[in-house]
Amino acid sequence: MNKLANENSPYLLEHSNNPVNWYPWSDEAFNIARDQDKPVFLSIGYSSCHWCHVMEQESFMDKSVAEKMNDTFVCIKVDREERPDIDNLYMTFSQVMTGTGGWPLNLVLTPDRKPVFAFTYIPKISRNNMIGMMDLCDNISYLWKNKRDELVKNGDEAISRLKNIENSNSGTQKIDYSKYIDSAYESLKRNYDREYGGFGSAPKFPSFQHLIFLMNYHKKTGDGTAMEMVETTLKNMYLGGMYDHIGGGFHRYSTDPFFRIPHFEKMTYDQAMAIMAYSYAYDITHNDFYRDAVYEIYKFLKDNMFSRGFYTAVDADSENQEGKFYTWTYSELKYNTSKDFLYDFNILPEGNFYDNNSRQSGRNILFMNRDVKGNPARLYRSELDKLKQIRNLRKKPLVDDKILADINGLVIKALSLASMVFQDKDMLATAEDSADFIMNDMYCNGKLMHSFRNGSAAVEGMFDDYSYMVSGLLSLYEASQNDIYLNYARELHEKLIRSFYDSANGGFYSAGSDLLVRLKETYDNAIPSGFSFEIGNLAVLNYLDGNLEEVLDKSIGSIAPDMERQPMFFSYTISNLFNMIEFYKVETGSGEVLEYLGSHYPYNYYFIGSNSNEISVCDTNKCFIVKSLSDLKGLIKC
Repeated sequence: MNKLANENSPYLLEHSNNPVNWYPWSDEAFNIARDQDKPVFLSIGYSSCHWCHVMEQESFMDKSVAEKMNDTFVCIKVDREERPDIDNLYMTFSQVMTGTGGWPLNLVLTPDRKPVFAFTYIPKISRNNMIGMMDLCDNISYLWKNKRDELVKNGDEAISRLKNIENSNSGTQKIDYSKYIDSAYESLKRNYDREYGGFGSAPKFPSFQHLIFLMNYHKKTGDGTAMEMVETTLKNMYLGGMYDHIGGGFHRYSTDPFFRIPHFEKMTYDQAMAIMAYSYAYDITHNDFYRDAVYEIYKFLKDNMFSRGFYTAVDADSENQEGKFYTWTYSELKYNTSKDFLYDFNILPEGNFYDNNSRQSGRNILFMNRDVKGNPARLYRSELDKLKQIRNLRKKPLVDDKILADINGLVIKALSLASMVFQDKDMLATAEDSADFIMNDMYCNGKLMHSFRNGSAAVEGMFDDYSYMVSGLLSLYEASQNDIYLNYARELHEKLIRSFYDSANGGFYSAGSDLLVRLKETYDNAIPSGFSFEIGNLAVLNYLDGNLEEVLDKSIGSIAPDMERQPMFFSYTISNLFNMIEFYKVETGSGEVLEYLGSHYPYNYYFIGSNSNEISVCDTNKCFIVKSLSDLKGLIKC
C-alpha cells in the first residue's frame, strides 16, 4: 500500500495498491521531491473517468512502469472532485501550455510546484505520436539532469502568461443587459443543431444551462423559436441512449451528434441541472412528458445517490469494461421483451453500440427514434422494469460516495424548484434533509467544508461550495418558507464575500490564496460556473437587503469583455441579466398568494413571507402595494 491508503477519497483509495509510490497533495510530497532532487509527476482524475481507469490498468498497475516512475519522480495523485482548486489551476496551465486539456490530466512539476509539461492520457508505450510512460520517464530524467534551467524557464513563462491572462480582465465597465441577452440568443441559434437538437456536433454535452437561458428568453419575449430549440433538444436527449431508460438519469455526454451512444458515467450535477430544465419546460408547456422525466431522474437520485446528502457520481466502467452494466446482447432483449420493444428501441442482432474505436461491439444500448409517439417509460413500463431486475443482478459500477457541498447545493436548488412546480412534499423534504446535513455536518467552526465521507468533513470550502449552497438555500426558503434556510443563505453569503470577492476589480476568486496563481473561473463548463450562480444570488440578496449593488455591478462589469466575445459560454450568467432588467420581490402573508407564487418556476421574482396579508412588491427601482392576486398575476406573468 502506498501513501494513499489513509485518504478518504474513493478515487485515491482505488490507487492505494498501485506499485507507483503515490503521495496525496501535501507539503510532505514536495519537500521529499526537493530533498531527493526529483521532479514531481502530478496526476489528476476522478472515480468515474473511463480513461483514468485505462491509464491505471496500463501503467500505474504495471510494476515495470511503476519502477521507472518511482525512480524518476515523486508521484502525486489528486481527485479533481475533492480538490477542484488544484485541478482548475493546473488544467488552466495545460490549456495555456498545450492548447488543450482533459482527464486524466498529467503534469511534470518542479519541487516548487511550477508546471513544465502537461499531458492528458499517456499510454504505456509510445504510439501514434503520443509519448508513452516508459519513454516519458527516460526523457524527463535526461532533461532534469542536463537541461533543468530550460524546464524551470518553461514553468516561469507558463506562470507569467497565466498571470497576464488574469490581469487582462481587470477593471469593470457598465453593460447593456439587453445587448448581451440578444447576443447570447443569436450565438445559441448559430450553434444549434436543427436536425438533432443540442449545440455543436459530437461529442454532445447536455448543456442544460443553454436551455434554461432559452426558456427565460421565451418567457420574456414570447419567441417561439427559442422554445422550439428547447423542446427538440429535451425530447431527443431523453429518447436517445444518453438517457438510461431502465434506471433513470442521464449519462455524461453523447459520443455522436444523435444523443444515441453515451459516455456512461453518471454525474449528480447533470441530474440536478436536468431536473431544473425539465421542470421549467413542464411549467411552460404542461406537457407530462417533462414531468415524467423529472420524476424518473428524482427516483434514480433518491434510490441510488442519497444518504443524508447526495453522492457525487457513478462510474462508467464495470468488470473493466465501459458500459458493460448498461448494454445488452440481442438474445437477452429478445427473450425478455416484445417485438415492438425491439423495434422501437432499435435493437439489432449484431448490436447497435460501438466501442471507443468505432467497432461494433455486439451489444445494444436502448435508444428510440425521434418519431416514436409518447413516453417510452409509459409505453414499455413492465418490460423496462423486468430488464431493471435482470440488470440489478450484474456487477454494478462503483458509486463515488463522497458528499460534496457544491453538488448538493445544485441538487437542493433543483429539488426546491421542482417541488414548487409539482407541489411535491417528498422532493421538498429530500432537499431539506440534504441542506440540514450540509449545515449540521459540513459547516464546521464557521467554515463550510467541501467534502464529506466516512463520517468526517475534509477540505475547506471553495467559492463554488458557497455559491451553489447559497443558491440552493435561497430556493429552498421559497419552497419551504422556513426562515432558517434564508438565514443560512445570508450567513454563508457574508463569508463568501469576505473570502473570495475581489474588491479592486470585481468578481470572485475560485479558491484561497495558497496556490501559485489565484484564478477566477467565470465561464460555464459542464455545468454553470459558480460565478453565474453568484450573480443570481447577488440579484436576490440585493433586493432583500439592499447593500450589494456595487458588488453586483462590478462583478458583471468585470466579465463584460469575455461575454461580448463568447456569449454562449456565459449563458447561465446572462440568464440572470433578465433579472437586472425586470425583477420583483414579493412579500406577503397571504396563503393564497404564497401558494400561487410557490407553484411556478420563479424566473423573474423572489418571494418571502410576512405577517401581513398585504402584497408588497418591489421592482428594480421602487416599491408599491398590489391590491389583489389578480393584479399580481398580471404583473409577474408566471
